[in-house]
Amino acid sequence: MRARDQRPVRRNVAVLFIDIVGSTELAERLDPELLLQILERYYDACRTEIFQCGGVVEKYIGDAVMAVFGVPVSREDDAFRAVLAAERALAAVRRLSEELAPTHGVNLGAHCGVAFGQVMVVESPGADVRVIGDTVNTAARVQSAAGDGEILLGDEVARLVRQHAVLEEVPPLTLKGKRRPVRAWRLITVDPERGEPETDSVPLVGRAAELRQLTLLHERVVAERRCGMVTVHGVPGIGKSRLVREFLQELPGEVAVLAGRCPSYGVGATYRPIAEMVDALDLDELVGAECAGVLRGLGAGIAETAGAVRTLFEALGARRPLVVVLDNLQWAEPTLLDLIEDCAAWLGEVPVLLVCVTRPELYESRPAWGAGTAALEVGPLDPEDTARLVAELLAGRAEVLAHAEDEVHRRVTSGCDGNPLFAELMLETVADGDGSLPPTVQALLGARLDRLDRPEREVLERAATVGQSFTADQVGALLDAGLPAVATPLRRLQRERLIRRGPRPGGYEFTQTLTRETVYALTSKDLRADWHRTLAELSDAAFPGDVSHHLLTACRFTREVRPGDPLLPALTDRAAASLIADGGRALHRKDLPAAIALLEGGREVLPAGRDEHRSLAVRISDAHLARGENAQAAAALDRAEQLLPGDPRNALTCAIQREILALRSGDRAPLLEPLRVRLAADGDDELSWCRFHLLDALVHSEDGRFGAAEHALRAGLVRARAMGDRYEEDRLLGGLCELLQWSPTPVAEGLALCADLLARFASDRSLLVPVLVARARLLALSSDLDHAHQALDTAARCADELRLSLSTIAITQARGLVESLGGRHERARELFVRAGAALRAAGHEPPASTLAVYAARESLRLGEVRQAEAELATPEAVPRQLRGEVTAAAVRARIASLDGDHRRALETAELLDALLAATDDPCLHGDALFEIAQIHHAAARDPAAAARRALDAYLSKGARLLVRRVRGWMSVNGIGEPCP
Repeated sequence: MRARDQRPVRRNVAVLFIDIVGSTELAERLDPELLLQILERYYDACRTEIFQCGGVVEKYIGDAVMAVFGVPVSREDDAFRAVLAAERALAAVRRLSEELAPTHGVNLGAHCGVAFGQVMVVESPGADVRVIGDTVNTAARVQSAAGDGEILLGDEVARLVRQHAVLEEVPPLTLKGKRRPVRAWRLITVDPERGEPETDSVPLVGRAAELRQLTLLHERVVAERRCGMVTVHGVPGIGKSRLVREFLQELPGEVAVLAGRCPSYGVGATYRPIAEMVDALDLDELVGAECAGVLRGLGAGIAETAGAVRTLFEALGARRPLVVVLDNLQWAEPTLLDLIEDCAAWLGEVPVLLVCVTRPELYESRPAWGAGTAALEVGPLDPEDTARLVAELLAGRAEVLAHAEDEVHRRVTSGCDGNPLFAELMLETVADGDGSLPPTVQALLGARLDRLDRPEREVLERAATVGQSFTADQVGALLDAGLPAVATPLRRLQRERLIRRGPRPGGYEFTQTLTRETVYALTSKDLRADWHRTLAELSDAAFPGDVSHHLLTACRFTREVRPGDPLLPALTDRAAASLIADGGRALHRKDLPAAIALLEGGREVLPAGRDEHRSLAVRISDAHLARGENAQAAAALDRAEQLLPGDPRNALTCAIQREILALRSGDRAPLLEPLRVRLAADGDDELSWCRFHLLDALVHSEDGRFGAAEHALRAGLVRARAMGDRYEEDRLLGGLCELLQWSPTPVAEGLALCADLLARFASDRSLLVPVLVARARLLALSSDLDHAHQALDTAARCADELRLSLSTIAITQARGLVESLGGRHERARELFVRAGAALRAAGHEPPASTLAVYAARESLRLGEVRQAEAELATPEAVPRQLRGEVTAAAVRARIASLDGDHRRALETAELLDALLAATDDPCLHGDALFEIAQIHHAAARDPAAAARRALDAYLSKGARLLVRRVRGWMSVNGIGEPCP
């Protein structure tokens, strides 16, 4: 920060340790006075190089020197500065050794270690600085592992400097105090100029307008034969230099180009860009010996140097058009800036274009910069261009990222905020298997944040704690001075383009997501813990999950930095309760990923031994099962048994849930009797009984005993209501409503229950969907096809809006049933095939096989006998449910009948009739018996008995549409109904 900040601050720094090799032997054989003289010269040599590169000597430990780069302010290249200082310090030690060897008989050797990461920095009122954190320990340990004359770098340092350094990876280091081996790299050489691309690997994306502006400006300069100047400015990484390179490549061949860049470090580098420009020129021939001497040495007076540079530009411009590029001008000394403005104002009638490339901070130190000249701001790429750029970058990493290219593209496109460099750096971290904020991005943004004044930084830290979007009121609530202290800093932060106005009244948002993440990461955890707790108390935490997020984060940070805080237990309970409540709501609305994340978060916060872990395990398991994640569903139960060891009720509930998982996955038949015995020993275990009744209903349903399944669900409802557990009650009611489509309960009673549940779930569309699906089929059975379609349309809209994938499959299946009842068999077949494929993809093989049989039946009803036969012969159509087995037998019998093989048809029909004894589904009875009646009729057998049994089954269900269909067939074939 600009203002000296005496509070401890969290900061990214590079730490350098330099130590003499063999210092113990030196101390043993040298007189202490002589040793002191040598060490003072050694310290001075190291200190000079550290200071030249912008570092601070934090302390001397014996003959070791510890230096920090990034204090008192961060710079984006702190890691590079530390590595450069290490190389130069070792070179200085070698020179010192060469001086001492002849006279003192001493050969000095040293080794270095460099690490980068977050530390706490404590600055005292004087000049003392204390740096605390694991980064310090890592640097010291890495240095101790280095050989004589060797520089070892931690992995983060290597990632930050590899563009400018030649590195060699060494075997992972086993360091004292480190739990895992530490990845490290040996420095071979470092060069500030290394790594600049000769050609760009991807095309320029989204900068056509800016490129056109530069081209037009240059054309005007050439046409009017005058000097022009343009300042190309934008935040770090936005593509300023890349834009200028593209502009230079498109210039006509006769245009001369001079280029130089300002270094971010070093003393006396005022004219470094000019030195780079003149290095390859024949100055004597261009400007004469006297002027050439000034330009070569660049040590003359300011006025003389400025005159020589103007003379050079005029001489080159007189021969042919000239473009002068000065990059990184934000690091330029005032003297150089004066020289550039002097050239722009006083160059003669020569076609010279000065292209000044800089970051916005140039205007902070020099507000009037470039007055009267052109300025071109390079802003973020729009989303479409960002996506194109990321696709281009991904193309070069196809082999590394092929397995997850779509997900990586999405993450990087949404996360880089339209900044090309950030996109590239994020891709690098993903390729390395790291999902964290890239260290280079942290360094770039951290340096920018350190230029803020104290009030702006304090507001920004609190805003980052609120989130990507925030209000002035929320920030004001976290400031001791309150809301009045917020307005001015917010205006300044908007001018800095760190934040912008948001869509909500009084709302703001960070212009870059990565800026918010960096600010947040560099804010004290102690402060963040208190701020998150305060935010949880605010009444305007308007978005679902806000309170849980703030409580959980406050709990985590308090545990990390204040483990003895007496408020921590109560805070932990509140965080767990809030997460579980939010998870329950997400599960209720079928937002399964959110439900799982919230419930698992609550589980991990909730102390072990709490009874809530039992119901939590069941809900987490349900959510995973609904997503087809059977292994995770089982793991949730394992975790509950770890958190409630030896709890008999928890063990029983988990055992019942495991049987539900086995049934749903089709792995094996559930084992009910052992569970029934265990339940008998504890008649008051309402949750276990409730789950057992659900399991019992599922088993009966799978076996076609829908009346027994209905009875089990109603028994479960009694238990759920006794617990007052709305989740279990709603789950059972939904299952009961679905079951009434197949059970002996008449259609009218089923529709009445649907009406009750539509009223109960009126404000909860996720629970309405299965009720609407059941209602649609019951309406279709009652011959009300129009309202059945309307119910499914409503259900589909809700499922689409809520992204309920399994509900969407159920709706597709129900549409197939309704279309089949309405006689649209081709459409029904298409829907059954689609729903079956979706179920199979979700891991629900048994119902998928039944739908494959249904599709074959629709082919038969379309008259496509051979098609139906082929479909029934596929592995996908092997029945795994009684319903599928009955329907498949009916289709095979009918195919044999149509083929004239009446003997086989009658034999199959006899087997089909026997299968019906296992189920009490009246519609399935009616469907099968009606097929048997038609097979008997085709074989010249009396169909009356089968037809009348089919009619009775449909009448018992109240399926008016099917009753009419059977009666019509009986009438055509002269079969009378039985007398009442």
